[in-house]
Amino acid sequence: MLNGLTRVSTSSELESILDIVQSSGEIAVVFISPSIGDLETITSETQRRQLRIAGIPRGGYTILPAIPLYDDELLQMCERYTAANDYEKAQIRDSLFMREYPLFAYSVRNHKALFHPADYVSRILQFCSYYVQAPDADVLSLLDRSPFLHISPIKEICTHIRLIARGTPLAPEDSESPAPEQLRFHAESDAEKLAAERAGAMSIATSSGGASETEQLSLFSGVVPSALFQKDAVEEVDKDTEETMVDLTGEETVDAVHSFQAEYLTLDGLELVTKAAIFYDREGEGQRIVAVYIPGGVPEDTCRAAAAVLEPAATKKNLRALTNGGLPPDTGLVGYYDYLTNPTRHKCRETEFSRRNWGLLAQSEPLLKHLDKLYSQLAPMHHHLQKVAIPSQYQLCGTVFSTITVNRNFRTAVHTDKGDFRSGLGVLSVINGEFEGCHLAIKKLKKAFQLKVGDVLLFDTSLEHGNTEVINPEIHWQRTSIVCYLRTGLMSSVCEMERRKHLNRLILQQLRNTEVLNTTVNINGADSSLPPLFVPTRLASHLAPVQLAALGFIVERTEKQSGCVVAMTMGLGKTLVALTLCFSQLHLAPQADILILTPKPIISHWVDEKNKWAMHGLHFPHFVASDGLNSLEFEQQLLEYERQKNNEKPKLGHVFVINGEYLAGFLRRFKRFTPLLIIVDEGHRVAAKGNKLTESLDRLRCNLRIVLSGTPLQNDASELYRLVGWVNKGVGRVLPPKRFQELANDINQFVEGDDGAFYNAVMAQEYIQDWMRGFVFREMENDLPPLHDYLLICGSSDVQREYEEKLGLTETTMTALKATEHRPHHLSTHPACYLAFISDSYQSMVSGWTVRAQANTSRMRVSQLEEIDTMRLEHYVQMVENEQLDTFIDLSGKMRVLVDIVLRVQARKEKLIIFSLYVGSQDLIHRTLTALRVCTFTVRGRDSQDRRRRAMQEFSENKDLIVLVLSTKIAAYGLDFTAANHVVLFDSWWNPQVDAQAIARAYRRNQRKPVTVYRLISATENKFVLSSQTRKIALFKCILHERTSRQALPDELEDCAANEKDEERRSFWAKLKTTLLAGGTRALLNVYRYQESVRESE
Repeated sequence: MLNGLTRVSTSSELESILDIVQSSGEIAVVFISPSIGDLETITSETQRRQLRIAGIPRGGYTILPAIPLYDDELLQMCERYTAANDYEKAQIRDSLFMREYPLFAYSVRNHKALFHPADYVSRILQFCSYYVQAPDADVLSLLDRSPFLHISPIKEICTHIRLIARGTPLAPEDSESPAPEQLRFHAESDAEKLAAERAGAMSIATSSGGASETEQLSLFSGVVPSALFQKDAVEEVDKDTEETMVDLTGEETVDAVHSFQAEYLTLDGLELVTKAAIFYDREGEGQRIVAVYIPGGVPEDTCRAAAAVLEPAATKKNLRALTNGGLPPDTGLVGYYDYLTNPTRHKCRETEFSRRNWGLLAQSEPLLKHLDKLYSQLAPMHHHLQKVAIPSQYQLCGTVFSTITVNRNFRTAVHTDKGDFRSGLGVLSVINGEFEGCHLAIKKLKKAFQLKVGDVLLFDTSLEHGNTEVINPEIHWQRTSIVCYLRTGLMSSVCEMERRKHLNRLILQQLRNTEVLNTTVNINGADSSLPPLFVPTRLASHLAPVQLAALGFIVERTEKQSGCVVAMTMGLGKTLVALTLCFSQLHLAPQADILILTPKPIISHWVDEKNKWAMHGLHFPHFVASDGLNSLEFEQQLLEYERQKNNEKPKLGHVFVINGEYLAGFLRRFKRFTPLLIIVDEGHRVAAKGNKLTESLDRLRCNLRIVLSGTPLQNDASELYRLVGWVNKGVGRVLPPKRFQELANDINQFVEGDDGAFYNAVMAQEYIQDWMRGFVFREMENDLPPLHDYLLICGSSDVQREYEEKLGLTETTMTALKATEHRPHHLSTHPACYLAFISDSYQSMVSGWTVRAQANTSRMRVSQLEEIDTMRLEHYVQMVENEQLDTFIDLSGKMRVLVDIVLRVQARKEKLIIFSLYVGSQDLIHRTLTALRVCTFTVRGRDSQDRRRRAMQEFSENKDLIVLVLSTKIAAYGLDFTAANHVVLFDSWWNPQVDAQAIARAYRRNQRKPVTVYRLISATENKFVLSSQTRKIALFKCILHERTSRQALPDELEDCAANEKDEERRSFWAKLKTTLLAGGTRALLNVYRYQESVRESE
């Protein structure tokens, strides 16, 4: 079916050996033979089982159990153990038996473990302790005796701790004689997780579990390759230009220069560093590594051999004149680059020099490998995070580098490097030349580093740096240096989607015209370096390019035992992405469990999505959801899970979808619950400080954490920091919280209107974006129909103004009101709503507008009302009863504008959703529209999931149902009302993302019409809510949209009513502006475009 793409068959003898390793924890030595299999068979099956392989003894291979700890946990534990005395070491070993090992359960899988993972960890700790203290003479001999020195991350951790303990960052010299070929091959292939194994992983496999054979046959009759993916999810190739892509050499922007006057550094005032050392940016709390200096780090012959092939990349065709005093220097790029701002179809690809010289560049591999090794030993956490972040497609020679900048005879002016991965470091080395001076200086450190051929400097390229003067420049001098790094643009959603389309094209080429008859396809199978990603074959064509790209981003990180944040704007299909991910994970580990945590109102949405896509092959053995609709079935499913956990029945994988409030009880019931994967929907909830939900989740000891959120940043930038830190604990070790807060403060200062803070804000913005790109998949744009978003400033009637004066509501006093003060909001709705609120008379409004009966039975409830207020409230009720509706409506600017909007939508035979935060406002709107004979349905926060589901169905199917009135903060979540193309936000909340969620109920996938949003703002109470919103939106744009933005000043907002392009809408605004309220005030004072409330800086 798939020529050459099926998995290599495994011998029964090899399977038996690997079974023993997996179940007993003992190591095994195997040799290539007819009964065992060839090298490909051994590495393939070993990797499939998550076991480890070392290339010793000579001629053979040692198979070891999987390491039951995450890399950062093992590093911390080894650091503690090697520093401890004998008594403390004994305590650490004892404590190993008291903790849980979720990775262990995953790696053992179907095999019953005959050993405790603590025993294996204890052996690793003991070896590391011995290695750290061993004499130099013993270290090299250990290479031939210990397989631990041939598997990652143990070899990197032991080397790092040994170097730190010896007080020098210098790496030990390797043996003069080259290692045996097989040893070198397997040491490298283990570090790269034996990527070659996946050459056969493209196979299309039958789905395990879920649908019965009958169901599968009824659903499945084969898929032709051309129908496997959406047309726009496959790369288009023009045969005429495929071989000669546009040459973009010289169009790369690699520096951030902060003035048009070049600044050059001299040694005056700088300390010259000539000895190996590590430097931090500050003392005490919040310190981080900013430079590691290694003189003689690379052999000179290795440097010069690489220089021979890299030097020609440095030409004068570049955009770096500002860092060279105005003239283009000799510089160039090797490897991969992201041409995101260039008008070219292929944005993320190899540079022109690389594409023409790939064959020659292999000669630079020893240099890159050596630099990568130094990096992993001297800054292991930075290296680890960079290894997690880099897409495998862009790895140069299997290192953590995607790109090399080559500089020749180039004394750079002061600058910062733009677009480098900020959780990592740049690796600088001089590889050729004869010169004096030209040291690399870092302004903040007030230090210059002497760099000769073979010297290496790891440093934070976001710090201002440049070269000092060349000594005796009149004498002909030559100097070639390189900087190796990871370009963050290569991890952008643009690059991910481009790569996904390319992979899909390769899959279709390999399938050719063969009909796909099986139910599951590995859509990553065309690239052997990628982890497998299995999706139902019939589902693949329903996954949009952005969804496929998000899946690829996630699985690359989970394969490296890291989580990530999926920040996709509302309506792009995050739920389907997550369900597809669960399917793939259970396909690979059929007995594993997955935990999905979601707000209670959204649980039914997950169930609906699972049911919706089941007909396309998305099946799960056990999908357990606590949606509250069938508590008996939920309890029966939990009992079934208990029986499986107690080995009373065969264990099958479970997907649990529960809400945060139930999590604590769930974990008390299942004390040893160890999920393979945790997914948190609306994940911004875990960013709150002191969050009990986060504390409960942290006890699960699961590092595969996925956060889904259309709005990952709610109020301030520190929320994003906590989110990223939660999905990958190592991030905080390279960017301390205090340093991040300093960056966030720089942005906030500009966002809040300080134009003088622009420069610092841009620098901070770029740093945060480059820092988070390895762990945050962002897609904030969409291809939906146009969105017309308006701010409508509504007037007040004479009665409203009277009460405003009584309450002291002026633009000055409004700033002092608390967020919990709701009287102004009710007053802006209608005087009747305000009077009912302060008299606690909501019930009377709901039950038929009869205030008098309420007052007669309980005088206490209206005790806050003066006699005139009571008479007014009764009068307002009579207006409605007597159908004096226009008079009643004209008592409120908001109500007048709302009613006219509703009648306009009704005349156009379209549909409308009205969102309000307050029950009183919802009731009043519903009854007013009903009295006007507008068919209206209301969904409140307290309504059941079943009622919400029926509302969705009725609103979609009933042509007479024109208006839905919804609770903004609760009913807005998890609902799809794309039948409506008009949205009214009757009142707004301080957090703009709450309003954004509401709008996304209509403006989302499947919306076919342009959507118009009307934000009703009163002249007083909502202006300060708007000010809070715009500040947060500007911050959101700075961080997630990469647009430096600030609040618009009041005089920068322009009324757009007169220049509205849509003639019908322009006429409507004019009509509202001439409509008078009771007391003579205009119903509509001003119309602004909402997007103009935030200004983007050029």
